[in-house]
Amino acid sequence: MHFEILLAFCFSSLILTLSPGPDIIYVATQGLTKGRKEALLVSFGLTTGLIFHTILVVSGFSFLVKENETLFNILKFFGAGYFIYLAFQTFFKREKDLEIKIDKKINYNYFKRGLIMNLLNPKVSLFFIALFPGFIFHDQFSVEIQFFILGLIFWFQATIIFILVSIFSSKSSFLNRSYTLKSKTYVLEILIYIFFAVWILKP
Repeated sequence: MHFEILLAFCFSSLILTLSPGPDIIYVATQGLTKGRKEALLVSFGLTTGLIFHTILVVSGFSFLVKENETLFNILKFFGAGYFIYLAFQTFFKREKDLEIKIDKKINYNYFKRGLIMNLLNPKVSLFFIALFPGFIFHDQFSVEIQFFILGLIFWFQATIIFILVSIFSSKSSFLNRSYTLKSKTYVLEILIYIFFAVWILKP
């Protein structure tokens, strides 16, 4: 086993996760505008999706998607369509959300939203396909097993980072304490959904 390769993968994963990408920006935005609970649920949804993408890569399905341009484009349009749907939903439910005072219940819709956002983004699987082969670390293990281990490592560090981002961004959630500012935050959320849609459709 080549531990230096695993360490290099861990370091690379941390850098990639901390880079200002759509997911980490969305988690931070949820912490700022909604609160810690909601940001954590979105984070767990997004990172749970990484496990599914890892399984797709190991099973070979992701390679099929990569080689089939029609299937890849269908998945991209589904993903972009979901983000456009979330943008419209945010716009039409903005007044209702402002009327909610204190909700003690855990809204698992945030987890579901994060999970679907990740699953409908085929670029995650393609990212893993491009990343994993450069970090084969064992001469005896099969490639599939090594890909799965690398996927778990990436999932673990991403979960930790997203948890920290959720906590720290929610501590700065001054937007939640001001009705005037909070009434404007839906615009930011809509813009992020549109950004996601464009990012997925981008070649």
